Amino acid sequence: MSQIDAFKSQLTPVASLIPRIDKKRHVAQPCYTRRVVTIAGIKTVKTRFLPVSHEGQGIETYVDKLELLERNRAEFISRKLKGIERRAHMSLFRELVEQKGQGWQDYFKVKFDKDCTIPDGLCIACWNCSLFGGLEAGKGATFSRARYFDTYSVEDIGDCVAMEGSEEGMGIGNQVYEDVNKSRGSETYHLYEYVKAGTRFPFITIIESPTLLDVAGYIHAVRRADEHGYGKYSANHGKFDTEFLAVATGYPRFSVLDMLKWAEAGTLKGFFDNRAVKFDDLNGSIALFGKEIEEISGRLQDAFDEYYEALNR
Repeated sequence: MSQIDAFKSQLTPVASLIPRIDKKRHVAQPCYTRRVVTIAGIKTVKTRFLPVSHEGQGIETYVDKLELLERNRAEFISRKLKGIERRAHMSLFRELVEQKGQGWQDYFKVKFDKDCTIPDGLCIACWNCSLFGGLEAGKGATFSRARYFDTYSVEDIGDCVAMEGSEEGMGIGNQVYEDVNKSRGSETYHLYEYVKAGTRFPFITIIESPTLLDVAGYIHAVRRADEHGYGKYSANHGKFDTEFLAVATGYPRFSVLDMLKWAEAGTLKGFFDNRAVKFDDLNGSIALFGKEIEEISGRLQDAFDEYYEALNR
C-alpha cells in the first residue's frame, strides 16, 4: 500500500459530510470519529501585512505584538486566519458546484434549505459549515471541526515591523470617507504599522473527523486566501506564500512554539524534510511530506465528485 493510500485509509468517508434532517431542516452530521489530521507549515509575508484584533487608536493602527520566547513578536491570531480561510473555502465550494453546470445559489438553497450568506445566516449543513462551523454562539458555532492556533513571527518586531521610529516609519493611507475638498491634514489620512515582506509565521491546523475532501479542500483554500490577503486592508495587503511542511493523521508532538525555536535555529525545514517530527495516533500515524502533500491536494476533484454524487442520491 502506498503512503497516500495508507493515509486515505485512516480518513473518514466523504459520505459523512452529507447533512441529516433535524426538526425538518438540514444540519451537518453531529457525530465525530475522534480521528484527526494535523497540517503544519510556514507562511511567509510577501506584501505589507497588518494583523490586528482591536480597534485603532485615533488615526493610528498598530500591529498586535507580544513578548514570547525572549523576543518581541508580531502576533497573528487564529480567528483572523480562520475567517479569511473560511471565505476562501466557500469560494472554492461554489466554484466546484458551478463546474457541475449548477448555479450555486439555487443548488445550495435546494440542498441545504437556506440562501448562502456569509457571515450571517449560515446553513450549518453544507461542507463549508460542517468544517468551519457557524458564527453565532448556541447556533452551530461549536460544530467546527477545524481547529486553529495563534501564531507569531519568527523575527523580532524590531526587524519585521515598520513602526514609528523604525527606518521605514509607519504606513500612510487615505481615510475611507476622505473629503477631497479639504486640504491635506490629519482628518484626511491615517497611519498604520505593518509587518514587512519576508516575515515568517509557522502554523498548525487540526481537522477533526477529517475526510479526503476536507484535507484537499483546506490546502486549496489556503492558497486562495494567500492571494486574497489576511489582516486589515486585506484588499491590498497581507498576501502570503504558504509552504505546507507536513500533513499527518494524529495529534502533533510539537507546537507552534517549537516551530519558532526551530526556525530561529535554522533547523525547521530539516525536521520536516528528514521526517523527524512525530504525531500521536493509536492506529499509527501516517505522515505526508513534500510531493506527497501535492499529490493529496490533487485528489480534490475526485473527493468532491464523491460528495456531489452522495448529495444527489
